[in-house]
Amino acid sequence: MIKYKKTYLLILVMCLLHIGIVVHAKENNELLQYLTTVAQGGPIYEVMADGTGDFTSIQEAVEQVESGATLLIYPGIYEEYVEIIDKTVNLIGTDKENCILMSDTKDYHHIPLTIAAGTIYNMTICGSNPTKENMVSFIERDYDSTDLTSVYNWQSQFPGYAIHIDQDYAYGRELLIEGCRIISDSNYCVGIGCRGWNTITFADCEFFSNGGGCIFLHNTQTSCGNGEAYFIMRDCELRNYLSPYIISVQSTGNINPTYLTFQNVKVSTIAYETKRFYNSDNMNTWYSLDQLNDPKIRKFLTNNGYYTAVNGELIQYCSGKEWENIQVKRNCESILENWPNLEEGIHYIREVEDKNKQNLGFTLKGERGKQYVINISNLKSDSPKDGWCGLHNIYLTQQSFGNTLMEMNYPMTVLNEGMK
Repeated sequence: MIKYKKTYLLILVMCLLHIGIVVHAKENNELLQYLTTVAQGGPIYEVMADGTGDFTSIQEAVEQVESGATLLIYPGIYEEYVEIIDKTVNLIGTDKENCILMSDTKDYHHIPLTIAAGTIYNMTICGSNPTKENMVSFIERDYDSTDLTSVYNWQSQFPGYAIHIDQDYAYGRELLIEGCRIISDSNYCVGIGCRGWNTITFADCEFFSNGGGCIFLHNTQTSCGNGEAYFIMRDCELRNYLSPYIISVQSTGNINPTYLTFQNVKVSTIAYETKRFYNSDNMNTWYSLDQLNDPKIRKFLTNNGYYTAVNGELIQYCSGKEWENIQVKRNCESILENWPNLEEGIHYIREVEDKNKQNLGFTLKGERGKQYVINISNLKSDSPKDGWCGLHNIYLTQQSFGNTLMEMNYPMTVLNEGMK
């Protein structure tokens, strides 16, 4: 039987102290303040893997609690697929390092966290892929977008994200993911499909990707897509160890204009000298890595208000041997272990002699593309390129600043296209 819990701070403090979750009173107070702010006087339930709480499973709790409820997640590794798709349930972890939601993501349709609205705070969300199945970076779009079965089967060729946000319930609602560590060993860390009048915010989060990049986002052409959407990322760190693209953004049409805001986003990613890893269909109109290495272009961009927040050179060349030292070892017993240090900026990998190391399991079709760290695509090749990096109907806001990548910062002046 579900217990209905009122938000009495004293009771929660005693519970937290009893199991030793938080030692310092200040940290206790911060967690409890956050918890009660999110709950807004609604019910709070405890999820404890040892069976001493209201639930032992996050998904079990989600299915039984009412919309608007808050789940306080205690330490443990919760190996399950959590789906919150038709209600608002908040997940508040007591300890980011030890409150872990984790599952195998070899199947695109089985994802650690599928969610549309609410607040996720102070947790680690990890998509593993120990068998490394479906490890491909690009497959041609050979599906019928009007046939759900066709789309489903095409998606099944890919592994899953760590977090998937693409539900009609999101229409007119907000989702905040804050203070979390998000790990993916196969696909992008987060896959996002926007909805009308929907706001998605990531704040103070760490992203670690050893498969796809960190963020995949698209707007929507559904009945619930009509209206503006907002994606905000602030004070986050994105680390990408394998994919040529750290971010991919896709515009699907006219009815869901989407506004992107990046603030103080630290990027550490890799790029490849060889073009075999790059999508020839990338519609990115920003400067390629080769162009950014041109001193004249860098000076021109700086003079026109573009900048990078990285200390030192934005693009750093490294040899195949140096790259091996920062590569995530795929035979690690756990991808929850400390990840290799990857300094801020773009690490441009010189082509290595070993062809097996070059291939890395990537399967790209068509001609080789130019090197960009952001992959851009529109519904049609002749769509108006009026938005961010050549997107149609997806725009960078003037509130974007302090980011590693130059194109993520809104310029202080209008860029003169004469340099292109």
